[in-house]
Amino acid sequence: MTSLIAYFSKLGFSESDLSEFLNCIKTREFSANELILADGQLENYLSFVDTGIVRYYVIANEKEITFDFAFKDSFYCAYDSFYNRTKTKIYIQTLTDCQLHSISYESLQKLYTKCETAKKLGRIATEYLLDKKVKRELDLLTKSPQERYSKLLLEQPKYIQQIPLKYLASYIGVVPETLSRIRKRIT
Repeated sequence: MTSLIAYFSKLGFSESDLSEFLNCIKTREFSANELILADGQLENYLSFVDTGIVRYYVIANEKEITFDFAFKDSFYCAYDSFYNRTKTKIYIQTLTDCQLHSISYESLQKLYTKCETAKKLGRIATEYLLDKKVKRELDLLTKSPQERYSKLLLEQPKYIQQIPLKYLASYIGVVPETLSRIRKRIT
């Protein structure tokens, strides 16, 4: 859990500030290519990726469309399902072996009622997820596929090699052959 503590300590929280929150954290481990959440299920956890890569996708016209990834030292959840307590329409899958530090919806709500620090931590996680979503939408609207790939390569260079080409291509909105040409132009 040291990565989660380090993440919040960079934001000014001491380990003692985090103690009640950390007591509610459950460490979950998943193997590569394991489905964490599927269409029709309820998201019960807000998670922090300690190790590994997580992929978000939907199925449309019988094709998987990757719309996001979560990497080490970042939060992830199907936030519409988590916060609205509704069944999700997305799938969340591990691409590599993953270790996650998760807090359940119920535990987080209980902490909100008795702990000011928990409110701040929840707000930080929510703001992180919202900021990530807005940036992704702006990238889709204003950047070319090559620019989107270059940005991902810049931000997560050591993880790119671990993501199958078909998922990267779907993420930037092209077919795998086009992504291969983009990669050749960049190198």
